[in-house]
Amino acid sequence: APGLSPRADAQTNELPITSYVNRPLAAVRLTETDTPPVIDGDLNDAVWKRASKAHTFLDTQNSRPVADQTEAYLLYDKTSIYVGFYCHESQPDQIVARETVRDADLGNDDTVRVIFDTFKTFKDNDSATFVLNAIGTQRTFAPGGRAGKVEWQGDWNGAVKRVSDGWTAEMRIPWAILPYPRGKKALTMGINLVRRQQRTKITSQWSDLGPQGFQEREGFWQDVEPPTQSWRPRPSFLPYFLPSAQQGGDRSQFRVGLDARYQPSPELTGVATLNPDFASVEGAVESIGFTRSERFVPERRPFFLEGRDYINLGQGYEIGPFFNSTRIQKVDTGVKFYGKLTPQTTVGMLGTFALNQQANFVTNLRREFSPTSGVNLLLQQRLAPGEDNTVAAFAPYFRKGKWSLNGQIAQTLGPGAGGLAYTGALNLEDKNLFTTTRFFRVGSTFVDRLGYIPFNDFKGFTNYTNWATEWRHGFFRTFNFEFSPQWDWHMDGRPFRRRASANIDFETRSDYGFGFFVDGGKFDDSTDFTYGLHLNGGVSNRFRQWRLSLSTGQQADLPYTSFGPSVSIRLFKHLDVSLGSFVENYQGISQQHILTFNYELSKYKAFGGRAVLGSETNNFYVSYRNSGHTGTDTYFIIGDPNARRFVKRVMMKMVFAI
Repeated sequence: APGLSPRADAQTNELPITSYVNRPLAAVRLTETDTPPVIDGDLNDAVWKRASKAHTFLDTQNSRPVADQTEAYLLYDKTSIYVGFYCHESQPDQIVARETVRDADLGNDDTVRVIFDTFKTFKDNDSATFVLNAIGTQRTFAPGGRAGKVEWQGDWNGAVKRVSDGWTAEMRIPWAILPYPRGKKALTMGINLVRRQQRTKITSQWSDLGPQGFQEREGFWQDVEPPTQSWRPRPSFLPYFLPSAQQGGDRSQFRVGLDARYQPSPELTGVATLNPDFASVEGAVESIGFTRSERFVPERRPFFLEGRDYINLGQGYEIGPFFNSTRIQKVDTGVKFYGKLTPQTTVGMLGTFALNQQANFVTNLRREFSPTSGVNLLLQQRLAPGEDNTVAAFAPYFRKGKWSLNGQIAQTLGPGAGGLAYTGALNLEDKNLFTTTRFFRVGSTFVDRLGYIPFNDFKGFTNYTNWATEWRHGFFRTFNFEFSPQWDWHMDGRPFRRRASANIDFETRSDYGFGFFVDGGKFDDSTDFTYGLHLNGGVSNRFRQWRLSLSTGQQADLPYTSFGPSVSIRLFKHLDVSLGSFVENYQGISQQHILTFNYELSKYKAFGGRAVLGSETNNFYVSYRNSGHTGTDTYFIIGDPNARRFVKRVMMKMVFAI
């Protein structure tokens, strides 16, 4: 029967179920005479009989117990937390696990995860999440965001095993890699346990957050006694050496740099970089599609990924991200400090310096008043000849049940700046529905040199409505509908945007997808009206996936057509190849083709590369990496990953952990 386990002799340590919300689980601490479980994926270690057992996992979409149940087990001692899972599967030959590289996207594999909200703030970016897929590949989500080097991300152990009616998993998570409040003998921490069953595309969880994902409904791990005396603050260092040779100009170079990290307590982290190397980091490729605003390009540089969620304002992109780290291109040295000042107060601070060129400073402070209310304060400054700029922003938020209010108000100062911007929204989050109606006002002199603000000089209203559902039976698996009208004016009263867009998407149970969109209206005095469709196969399998998209109509009163085929496939069990193309006919033909490949020699070693060919870029590079483990990471690169044209350059980068 669902909820029963072969490990029935383990302690339930859970109160009788009257609600699947805020479910309590008693903490069980091992004694000095207990032998901790061996992390081999086998739950037959005798010590698991003493564990607390969490059972009856619920479908996230309908809050009902799922057919193929999961049991989870929890223990801890003075050094580590031990988590076990028993995942029942009525069709064990259909268990899916393809990803083998640590910290790859495991969203389309059978997985289990444990989520620790150690400060009980009910916020995703304060939680530590540890994930295992059904072949033992690990992924970590560290509070605030963390770069990929294992020594800094935090090393932990995980293993899995196939059994006749499913699969089992074990984790050992050291206390040393978890931030948690110090100074209290016993704590109650937030916790949840989650399973993804890829065959049915069902995500189930132990404590029911509902389809809206309301974090204040998470479970509670009660009377935990984490180590309080064993914390020894110590610095860790990642020096790198990068010799390179390039045709033309300087024939050869030798760069040396250093990243340093220091945790004065489990709650706080400091990071510094000296002479960082970003040239060897593969950046995101900027698209060439028609846009009326500057294109947004995501950040990939490791230093800026550290603690990124604590540096940003954290409210989303209502006006635009006030801090966009890709604005900082010149860095000789940089420092960061982020974490918890108190369980309810989070801080993030950043400073970067390029000698005789610019300095940039960002401070973000978040204060929680309750699980569903709080405020963010952001102050940032750029100091550079002719570009001095200061931004101060205030962002409160409040939610009661399904209804919420949030807003932002920001002021800019400096040459060419001085404008005010503010916004406020009323939101409804129901079972399948999310809708928000928002008022904007962004002054014509609102200039944020460290942010991404697509437009200024406007005021008006916008709405975004999304209705989505997942069906557990039948031909279709998912349906998604989005509708967004805009109506705003320039500050002098002239019409700015009067437009609307609508999207409809379906996915079938056989893993195909298709959708339609229409987008049109007036932008100033010109007319846009486009419509199109997409077809794709292998929606949940990136190793055998294709997509075709087509749009046509007019942009800025002129005819417009675009076509975007893409395919990704795995060959010979180890070679991943993807090709994405985009062809646009707008006042002439523009095109962009991106080919990537990666051949996995092992879970740590691979050959790879990328070619970007098009109207504006013709570049390629190839590389070899030995990384993703503790110890020295090694990279060998021919070419420049981020150049517009191919560069005849060879470089080798070695990163050491001290």
